[in-house]
Amino acid sequence: MSQQLIGVTQRREDVPVDEVNSYYQLFSQYYRKVDWDVFLDDWLEKEWVITLKDREGVLRGFTTLMLYEMEFKGEPLRAVFSGNTIIEKEFWGEQVLARSWGDFMADRKLEKPEIPLYWFLISSGFRTYLFLPIFFKNFYPSVKQGTPQYEQELIDCLGRMKFPDEYKEGVVRVHKERECLRKDLTQAHRSRKMIEHIQFFQDKNPGHLRGDELVCLAEFSFENNKRLAQTCLNEKKAQLCSFVN
Repeated sequence: MSQQLIGVTQRREDVPVDEVNSYYQLFSQYYRKVDWDVFLDDWLEKEWVITLKDREGVLRGFTTLMLYEMEFKGEPLRAVFSGNTIIEKEFWGEQVLARSWGDFMADRKLEKPEIPLYWFLISSGFRTYLFLPIFFKNFYPSVKQGTPQYEQELIDCLGRMKFPDEYKEGVVRVHKERECLRKDLTQAHRSRKMIEHIQFFQDKNPGHLRGDELVCLAEFSFENNKRLAQTCLNEKKAQLCSFVN
């Protein structure tokens, strides 16, 4: 199937106010227990939105993003946090969202290449978690290896910073059931290569069906990226070098 969606990354404040409800309505089609006030608070917190629309301009998907610039263990560090994310099931086979996200991350990395950049991801569903083994060599937590002390302390730091009242031992444990994927969208993936990752995710986050979120971390770098994430970084670097020269 030819590409049917167009991805646009923009500052959140540049999205017309009268369009925000359409994002909420799309999100509510796939998530249960979505509260408008909670959605709006989350929306206003974020700095960027990657919007996916079809060629008629109809909203088909989106993800929200924010950047933390901080000091960790005495050194500068940057972390991109992914917020609410959804794409209509009809378009799950397309790579536009992943490509737009990869371009966004590559831009952030090349802004300050000397500073480590991490993807700070929380996941209440295995489909989101599976982006980690697809795009990164090393990510945490992982069925392939234990989490090193540095990365575990960074996960704990980010988790407590973003969710001070709910973060505990690697998981955002919600006080009461809140938005989470519809149960019919949480069925096991059929790919044999991914079964071990899915089982690991479910074991690490047994409360995912009530909205608990597994806190995950991966460094976005030339050394750690693979597949599309690496392609985005290489292409963006080539463009930058061409512009400078």
